[in-house]
Amino acid sequence: MSGSVTDSMAGGMVGTSALLVDGFTATAVVAGLAAVGVSTAAATTVARRERSYHPRAHASRVDACRNPLGRALRYGCAGLSVGVQVGPRGRIQVVDTGEPLSRLVLDPLHARVRDRGRVYGGDARYQPFTLVLEAADGVATTHVVDVLNDELAGYTDMLSRCVAGTLQPGPVLVALSGTPRAILDARHNRLYFGEGTLSDVDRRVPTSSMPLVGEHVAWRFGWDGRDEMPPEERHVLTALIRQAHAEGKRVRIFGVPEGRRTVRHAFWRELHDAGTDLVGARGVGALRRFLRGRPAHR
Repeated sequence: MSGSVTDSMAGGMVGTSALLVDGFTATAVVAGLAAVGVSTAAATTVARRERSYHPRAHASRVDACRNPLGRALRYGCAGLSVGVQVGPRGRIQVVDTGEPLSRLVLDPLHARVRDRGRVYGGDARYQPFTLVLEAADGVATTHVVDVLNDELAGYTDMLSRCVAGTLQPGPVLVALSGTPRAILDARHNRLYFGEGTLSDVDRRVPTSSMPLVGEHVAWRFGWDGRDEMPPEERHVLTALIRQAHAEGKRVRIFGVPEGRRTVRHAFWRELHDAGTDLVGARGVGALRRFLRGRPAHR
C-alpha cells in the first residue's frame, strides 16, 4: 500500500510538473506570438508611413488599386492619375472599383487641405497636387466634362480654378486628359483644366485652358531604353520641355517600360535631365528611390 501511495504521489508530482511545464510553454508561446504581432504591426506602420514629398513623382493609373490616393500619398507623389467614368446616377466613378471619385479621392484630399493648408504642408518646392482624370476606354471625354464641374462644386476652397479666363491657383489642380480645347475655351469659369500633349506646345494654348501637357513615351520617341538615347530624340525632348516651360506649362511623361530595371532607369534619367516636371510610374516606390537626391529643376 505504501508503494502504491508513493507511486501515486510520484505520479501526481510528475503530472503537476508536466502541467507546470506545459503552462510555462503555453505562456511563452502566447508571449512570443504577442511579440510577433507587435513586431508585425510596427513593420506595417513603418511600411505605411508617408515618405516626404517629392515634386517629380507622379503615380500613374493602376485600375486594380483599391486606394489609389493612399498609395500616391504614402510615397510622397506630387500627383495621381485615375481612370474615370460616369456612373448610372450621373456621378463620376473610379474605373474598376466602381467607387465614387468624391469618396475615394476628393474627400480625403479635402480633409488634408483643411488640416494642413496644402496636401503636403508648406514645402517651398510645392506645386499644386495634380489630379489627372483619364476617361475610361469607350467613354467620351465630353460625357465626363458634362458632369465634372458639378462633381467638383463642393471642393472649391481647395481647387485651382479658371475665373473669367484666368487661372487662379489652389492646393489641388484637376486636369482632364484629352479634353478638346474648344470645350475649355467655351467655359470661362471652371474648376478643372485640360491636359494637352506635347503637340499643343507652341500653339498659343493659354494656361487657363491647359496648364499641363502629358504624353506617353512611345507616342513620340522610338528609343527602347537600351544603349544611349539618340541625340536627335534627346534634342526634341529637351526642346519641347523648354518651350512648354516658357509658356508656363508643366510636363508629365508616363508609360516608361517597367520590366527591366536598367531600361527603367535609363528612361527616368533622360526624363529627369530634360526637366520633366512629373515623371509617371506605376511602381512609385522604385521611382521614388531613383529620384531621391536628384534635385528638381523648377
